[in-house]
Amino acid sequence: MAQIYLIYGDEPQLIEEEKRKFLATYPDLPVVVLDDEAGSQKISEQLCEDSLFGDQKVFCLVNLPIIRKSGKNSDAWTPLYELFTNYKGDNPIVLIYHDMIDKRIKQNKELLDKIPNHQCKRLEGADLVMWIRQYCTSHGFKLLPDAQEYVSHLIDLWKDVPVSFMRTEFDRYFLQITGEKVITKEFLEENSSDYGAKNIFAFKEALLKRDINTLLELFPFMFSYKELDRAMSYIEGQLRLQLFVSECRQAGMSVKAIENLCKDNNSSFKPYPIKLAYEASSRISIKALRALLKGLYEIILDSRSSKGDIWRFRDLCITYCGYKG
Repeated sequence: MAQIYLIYGDEPQLIEEEKRKFLATYPDLPVVVLDDEAGSQKISEQLCEDSLFGDQKVFCLVNLPIIRKSGKNSDAWTPLYELFTNYKGDNPIVLIYHDMIDKRIKQNKELLDKIPNHQCKRLEGADLVMWIRQYCTSHGFKLLPDAQEYVSHLIDLWKDVPVSFMRTEFDRYFLQITGEKVITKEFLEENSSDYGAKNIFAFKEALLKRDINTLLELFPFMFSYKELDRAMSYIEGQLRLQLFVSECRQAGMSVKAIENLCKDNNSSFKPYPIKLAYEASSRISIKALRALLKGLYEIILDSRSSKGDIWRFRDLCITYCGYKG
């Protein structure tokens, strides 16, 4: 009896990778691709016909309505659903479904219980960063900690970043790097696509360094950014990390002690950004940083209640950069 395998989810790139793995286990068999337009009867007939005459193939069946979106589906697909849940044929079958599956529906749950399956869920945050790191390693490249942290910040600022986009980005990097196969933060700053998150990260870095010239260059972008509230919230979160680390260092704590404190209290702060904040703390005024955070918090609150004057954000940043205490 040949294998039948269901791959589903909302991340097309991961579905494609998983499908290739399945097909690679049958390198000598031709692949037949069919979708719902072929119809339930034709698919059933072709599966049974090939099994009868021993003409073995791999069937890749895409987005068949055997997955229910509600309690009701066309009865025309019921025989095919039953064929798959009791499959004893000789043709390997991979079922592809480009969406999540509602497991609350009885028929869907039964299908998942009876057929080996793999969910390809949209990757976010640390999971997406891990995929990127593994993708670099699989191509012989090393993603340095500063580059990984840079990518992590960009992902925090995006919404619904598809793996396919990150794959295209890093494929381009692999072609650009001709010497040692190492990816650094500096390389990414210079070569990554020019999207909004890149500018927001640069703005945050310039603010912490009190680089007024870079801030003035980026203010027009910030004020035109359609998700300015989200950008300010990200900046506020990074400033809170810096203040926390600076206060801990002032109290005599080592960077390792701060990392352990965060770990023991299940904090979301990670070791590498803590290390960077610790290194930066010697040039940052805690008093000025507290005032900056207080003002930014008030601006965010006012902005969310439609009372805010966004120019206060510009004045607040300029005041921080000019602090002489």
